[in-house]
Amino acid sequence: MRMSPDGFLVVDPNECKVTIKHLSELPKIMELLSALNDPMAGGRNVGKLVTKIPVLAARVVERALSQSRKKEISSVDQALNMVGNRGLESEMLQLLEDLTIKKSEAEG
Repeated sequence: MRMSPDGFLVVDPNECKVTIKHLSELPKIMELLSALNDPMAGGRNVGKLVTKIPVLAARVVERALSQSRKKEISSVDQALNMVGNRGLESEMLQLLEDLTIKKSEAEG
Protein backbone atom coordinates (compact mmCIF):
# COMPACT_ATOMS: atom_id res chain seq x y z
CA MET A 1 0.00 0.00 0.00
CA ARG A 2 1.05 3.52 -0.52
CA MET A 3 -0.13 6.91 0.61
CA SER A 4 -1.61 9.28 -1.93
CA PRO A 5 -0.33 12.87 -1.97
CA ASP A 6 -3.35 13.89 0.11
CA GLY A 7 -2.53 11.32 2.82
CA PHE A 8 -4.95 8.50 2.05
CA LEU A 9 -4.16 4.81 1.54
CA VAL A 10 -4.17 3.45 -2.00
CA VAL A 11 -4.26 -0.31 -2.56
CA ASP A 12 -2.89 -1.95 -5.69
CA PRO A 13 -5.15 -4.96 -6.48
CA ASN A 14 -2.03 -7.15 -6.75
CA GLU A 15 -1.37 -6.52 -3.04
CA CYS A 16 -4.54 -8.47 -2.24
CA LYS A 17 -3.51 -11.57 -4.19
CA VAL A 18 -1.99 -14.50 -2.33
CA THR A 19 1.30 -15.97 -3.55
CA ILE A 20 3.49 -18.78 -2.29
CA LYS A 21 5.60 -16.30 -0.31
CA HIS A 22 2.56 -15.48 1.84
CA LEU A 23 2.69 -18.96 3.39
CA SER A 24 5.46 -17.55 5.59
CA GLU A 25 2.84 -15.24 7.14
CA LEU A 26 1.10 -18.12 8.96
CA PRO A 27 2.88 -17.52 12.31
CA LYS A 28 1.79 -13.87 12.20
CA ILE A 29 -1.77 -14.96 11.42
CA MET A 30 -1.69 -17.32 14.40
CA GLU A 31 -0.45 -14.45 16.58
CA LEU A 32 -3.35 -12.31 15.37
CA LEU A 33 -5.85 -15.10 16.04
CA SER A 34 -4.50 -15.41 19.59
CA ALA A 35 -4.86 -11.68 20.13
CA LEU A 36 -8.42 -11.74 18.83
CA ASN A 37 -9.25 -14.46 21.37
CA ASP A 38 -7.66 -12.48 24.20
CA PRO A 39 -10.20 -10.23 25.94
CA MET A 40 -7.33 -8.06 27.19
CA ALA A 41 -5.95 -7.35 23.71
CA GLY A 42 -6.79 -3.81 22.68
CA GLY A 43 -7.82 -2.59 19.25
CA ARG A 44 -4.47 -0.89 18.68
CA ASN A 45 -2.67 -4.18 19.27
CA VAL A 46 -4.92 -5.87 16.72
CA GLY A 47 -4.21 -3.06 14.25
CA LYS A 48 -0.46 -3.49 14.69
CA LEU A 49 -0.75 -7.23 14.13
CA VAL A 50 -2.86 -6.76 10.98
CA THR A 51 -0.29 -4.29 9.67
CA LYS A 52 2.42 -6.97 10.04
CA ILE A 53 0.51 -9.08 7.48
CA PRO A 54 0.59 -6.86 4.37
CA VAL A 55 -1.79 -8.98 2.26
CA LEU A 56 -4.39 -8.94 5.06
CA ALA A 57 -3.92 -5.21 5.68
CA ALA A 58 -4.43 -4.53 1.96
CA ARG A 59 -7.58 -6.65 1.92
CA VAL A 60 -9.00 -4.90 4.98
CA VAL A 61 -8.32 -1.47 3.50
CA GLU A 62 -9.79 -2.57 0.15
CA ARG A 63 -12.93 -3.81 1.92
CA ALA A 64 -13.25 -0.56 3.86
CA LEU A 65 -12.79 1.46 0.67
CA SER A 66 -15.51 -0.55 -1.05
CA GLN A 67 -17.89 0.21 1.85
CA SER A 68 -17.04 3.91 2.13
CA ARG A 69 -18.63 6.66 0.11
CA LYS A 70 -15.72 9.05 0.69
CA LYS A 71 -12.96 6.61 -0.34
CA GLU A 72 -10.67 8.32 2.15
CA ILE A 73 -8.87 5.99 4.55
CA SER A 74 -5.66 7.16 6.16
CA SER A 75 -4.70 4.12 8.28
CA VAL A 76 -5.22 0.40 8.77
CA ASP A 77 -6.77 1.19 12.18
CA GLN A 78 -9.35 3.41 10.49
CA ALA A 79 -10.11 0.64 7.98
CA LEU A 80 -10.50 -1.88 10.82
CA ASN A 81 -12.95 0.43 12.58
CA MET A 82 -14.95 0.66 9.38
CA VAL A 83 -15.13 -3.08 8.62
CA GLY A 84 -15.53 -4.16 12.24
CA ASN A 85 -14.83 -7.53 13.79
CA ARG A 86 -16.98 -9.43 11.31
CA GLY A 87 -15.29 -7.79 8.35
CA LEU A 88 -11.87 -8.66 9.73
CA GLU A 89 -13.01 -12.22 10.46
CA SER A 90 -14.33 -12.58 6.93
CA GLU A 91 -11.08 -11.29 5.40
CA MET A 92 -9.01 -13.60 7.61
CA LEU A 93 -11.09 -16.64 6.68
CA GLN A 94 -10.80 -15.81 2.99
CA LEU A 95 -7.04 -15.31 3.37
CA LEU A 96 -6.65 -18.66 5.14
CA GLU A 97 -8.68 -20.36 2.40
CA ASP A 98 -6.52 -18.73 -0.28
CA LEU A 99 -3.35 -19.80 1.55
CA THR A 100 -4.65 -23.37 1.80
CA ILE A 101 -5.30 -23.44 -1.95
CA LYS A 102 -1.85 -21.98 -2.70
CA LYS A 103 -0.18 -24.57 -0.47
CA SER A 104 -2.11 -27.37 -2.16
CA GLU A 105 -1.10 -26.08 -5.60
CA ALA A 106 2.56 -25.85 -4.54
CA GLU A 107 2.53 -29.43 -3.22
CA GLY A 108 0.60 -30.91 -6.11
